[in-house]
Order: sequence, then C-alpha cells, then structure tokens
Amino acid sequence: MTGLNLVDFGDWPGRMIFGVGAVARLAEIVGRAGGSRAMVICGSTVARSQMLQKVTAGLDGKLACVFTEAASHTPVAMVERGLARFRDSGADALVTVGGGSTIDAGKAIAIMLATGGDLNRYAIRYAPGGEMELQRLPARTVPHIAVPTTAGSASDVMPTASCRDPATSKKLLFWDDDLTPAATVLDPEMAVHTPPRLTACTGMTAMARAVEAIYSARRHPISTGLALHAVRLLRDGLPRSVEAPDDLEARGACMMAAAMSGTAAINAMVSVVHAVGHVVGGRYALQHGTSHAMLLAPAMRRLLADLGRDQTLLLEALGGTSSGAADRDGAAAADRIAALVGRLPLPQRLRDVGIAEGDLPELARLTMSDYMMANLPRPLAQADVHALLASVW
Repeated sequence: MTGLNLVDFGDWPGRMIFGVGAVARLAEIVGRAGGSRAMVICGSTVARSQMLQKVTAGLDGKLACVFTEAASHTPVAMVERGLARFRDSGADALVTVGGGSTIDAGKAIAIMLATGGDLNRYAIRYAPGGEMELQRLPARTVPHIAVPTTAGSASDVMPTASCRDPATSKKLLFWDDDLTPAATVLDPEMAVHTPPRLTACTGMTAMARAVEAIYSARRHPISTGLALHAVRLLRDGLPRSVEAPDDLEARGACMMAAAMSGTAAINAMVSVVHAVGHVVGGRYALQHGTSHAMLLAPAMRRLLADLGRDQTLLLEALGGTSSGAADRDGAAAADRIAALVGRLPLPQRLRDVGIAEGDLPELARLTMSDYMMANLPRPLAQADVHALLASVW
C-alpha cells in the first residue's frame, strides 16, 4: 500500500443491476437513464443467440433498432456505420450487448455524436515519461446502458474506450468521465453462451487488471481491497466458467470480479501488461486477454517485490498459504497465475499467435510510448520490456 500518499479515488461505475433475469428490466433502466428509444449494438454471435431475444423483449416498446456489426477491436469504419444507423433510427439511447469491443463501439458512437464525428482529436496522447494528454468531450453523450456477456472487459464500469484504425494498425484510446455507461446490467444468464476460449481470454483480462492494480505505483487501500477480492472470485470462478459454461454462480462471480477489477484499475491504474496489450492489439488485432495471460506471471516476477509484505495478501487471494517470507510469497503467487493460465484454452506463447521474434524490439519500443507505463511500481527500460516479451516468445 502507499501509506499516507495523496489518494484521488474518483471513478465509480454508474448504476449496477445484478441478478439472473436482470435484462427483463431494460425498458425501466433505459427510461431512468433518460432514454425513450434505444439502439441495441451487438455482434453476430449475440445476434444469433437467445441473448438478443432477451434484450429486445426486455426493452419492450423502447427498441428503436438493432445494429449487429460490432467487431473485435472496434474498427473505426464499423463505428461510422453504427453512427449512421443511430441517426437514421431516431434513437436517443444506446444498449450495448457483448464484450469490451461491443461496449466500446457504443462509447465510440457516443464520442462521435458529442464531437460531430471527430475521434482523433479526442484520443489520448502520451509522451514517454510524462502524463497522458487528452481533450474533454465538448458535449454530454447519449444515455448508454451496457449488458456485458463475457468474463472480464469492465468497459461497462469505466470511463475509457478504444477503437482500432486498420489503416494505421493503431488503437485510439479515450478517457472521459461521461463515457462511463449510465448503468450496467450484470445478468449471469447472458454469459452462458460465451464460448470457453473467449471466456478464458476475457477473464484473464480481468485477472491482469486486478493484479496490475495491486502492484501499481498509484495503488491505495480501496483499490487494493477491490482488486484482491476480484482475484479471489476469479481464481475459482474463471476455470469453472470455462469448464461448466452453464454454472450461473461462476458466471456471476466473474461478472462481479470484472466490475471490481475495473473500478480498482481505473483509480489505481495498470501498467506494462496492458501497455503491451494495446500495442499488439493494434498491430496484430490480438485479443488483449491472450497477451495478458502470457505476460502476467512473468511481469509479476519482475514487479511484485515492490509490494513488500503485501505480496502475501495476493498469494492468499490466489488460494495459497504464506511461507513467512514476502518474496517467496510473491514468487508463489506468480506460479499460481502461471498454473491457472495453463488450465485455460489459450495460446501460451507469442510465437503461437503469429508474432515473429524479430518483431520484439519494435514492440518493446512502442510499449514505452503507452500512457500506462507511467504507473509502474518502478521504472522499466526498453531492454527490460524486450526481455519480458522474449521470455514468453
């Protein structure tokens, strides 16, 4: 923990509605957020399943239209098509149903509505060694209700968003208080259709977010408490959700853990694991959770020592027992994360997802320019990041 350092803990979720069958209340939730006609945004998987039927039934007379083109990494061209559909439909609210890319699609459409169509001007900028630079949105966004279906995006409780420009192979990142959805509907039944690999991938994003919040240079007791309980919920809930997709208790645990990890991380911030995720996500369209799963244990071995005695708290949250020595507890915590990843249906090395060894130096260089790197518990040089990448190549 950070002792008596200054703490500014100001980012909280909007309204949260949790429980089996919660989507049946969508019409009331949209109305309370100030909407009367909602455009539903989802991807093809949700569109083909009972999930969409439950959402449209829950909206009752407040459904304006359904936009089913949400895609991984939120491509800019898709956002532009969604914006046109929103305007044509006469909608005045958004309901996003899916994972982080779908929820970010709603946020990106809201940004374009607030700015007259300008994304680049409001994207985060960051110079190595400095704080992030951003321009606040000029107008309030439309009401946005998020219905997450995966195990870990947490975009539904955070004021951040991203979208990908395939022309430049870069991710545009955004942060504005008004981007936090007005409400998030956590209905475990909406997650049972998520396939095992996607469940594992998104769940490891939540786990990485929680652990990086715990060792962040900006950590404090509130963020640490939320993050530690997120770790506790995920250590059992994630593998159970993968192995028994219909286990509603496990699905609910993952949803709650994602919300807790998101709230912890947006206040304490994350660092190198997520910074690499931004880079490889933009360059290779690789899902964040895939790289997060590979990098988390090696990053822990390099950074957990800065936690001192709190390494024991993390080990215990992961189900371990203290050895009586903090450094050994930190190493044991990293081993437990590695064992968890080994149980999941995910690629284990960067070479397995098409990343060439010769690309690693450039990936390390680009990672150093990500704004998340300002939150490391101690500085890492470009050579350190390269070594981290090489350890999982």
